[in-house]
Amino acid sequence: MQKAYIGQKIIHLERVGSTNNYTANLFKNGDIDSGTVIMTDIQTNGRGQREKAWQSDAYTNLTFSIATDINKWKINSFFTLNHITALATHQFIQKYIATVALKWPNDVMVNDKKMAGILIETQFTSSVQKTVIGIGININQRSFTAPRATSLLLETGQRHPPKELVHEFIEGFNEWLSNYHSNGENWILDQFNQRLWKKEEKHQFLIDNQEKVGEIQKTTPKGQLVVEIEGELNYFSNGEVRY
Repeated sequence: MQKAYIGQKIIHLERVGSTNNYTANLFKNGDIDSGTVIMTDIQTNGRGQREKAWQSDAYTNLTFSIATDINKWKINSFFTLNHITALATHQFIQKYIATVALKWPNDVMVNDKKMAGILIETQFTSSVQKTVIGIGININQRSFTAPRATSLLLETGQRHPPKELVHEFIEGFNEWLSNYHSNGENWILDQFNQRLWKKEEKHQFLIDNQEKVGEIQKTTPKGQLVVEIEGELNYFSNGEVRY
């Protein structure tokens, strides 16, 4: 029987500012255990990477956070945690759509449009590594203010109940975390790299406000993106390149 790392407890809220903030406060105070999933119908102040707003219409999408103790899960790197989460999200969406890819560092793309995002935060320090994984997956939303965004409904024409879908995600996340324990960090990194969006394709990159054409080769164990530009390999950390 597969070990349940997450999902032993699921808390459902109708409305909250940010599931990450709400989860972090409960986790910090010892009110929830590692593996608790907190989801909401309405998120009024959702956030993405670098404090960007995450748009989600009420009652339409899957927005939730996971309380995470990486020491308890024996994960040595936050990058590995990101890879596990991204792979679980990729697998979840691929059950419904074939053309899914992982855009470094933490977006999931379908037909070159963003369907899901991941935000991993450590908001406090203690002797125990308490971290919060935030995940937003567009399920039934029809329109977006952000460019290059999509949903399961727009791509498949089918509506899905978000509250029920969270159980599918939990099962997949537990499976990928078990795979990590069986196969190790390098294997997880390789799985992540195999699914990279725009890998080995010529693409425009914005670097220091200059546009350059390059090809993504891989990501590194330290979370860097490796791009070949004019025959030379360039290594970028999060925030140093846009594409």
